[in-house]
Amino acid sequence: MQSKLKSLLINLTLVIAIVVTVWIAYVGFIGGPARAYEKEDVNYVQAFLESKKYDSAQLLNRFSFDQVYYIVQYKNKSEEKIAWFSKDFKKQGNHALVSNDTVLDFAKRHDLSADKIHFGVFEDKLVFVYKNGSKEVFYDVDSLELVYSRE
Repeated sequence: MQSKLKSLLINLTLVIAIVVTVWIAYVGFIGGPARAYEKEDVNYVQAFLESKKYDSAQLLNRFSFDQVYYIVQYKNKSEEKIAWFSKDFKKQGNHALVSNDTVLDFAKRHDLSADKIHFGVFEDKLVFVYKNGSKEVFYDVDSLELVYSRE
């Protein structure tokens, strides 16, 4: 009886130790950095709003290629547009609002999964970015022509 109780306590202690170790590893290596990026994103969007004096903005994508870009949908009085800016605010641009129907039509036409299409910036222009594993393809938002491909 003593032996079974001792064995049970040892196993229970090991299970608890493993669970605590996995939790600490998640918080330290996955959850923590993700929360830091989210907070950084909010701070950049807020700085963008304050510098441009827009009414509101919503982050559409944080995009990294040659540098980090933030792509936001903003509202100012009666107009809604998409704006993008680099992390250092040196590169910026605007584009007319792109509807979800455009993205869905584009995905259907190119036989792509719509949930894998995001906005990006390539050569100072707004592009659709399709990523699937190591494949990365950029399409111009206006003409829907291929502008960059990498596999």
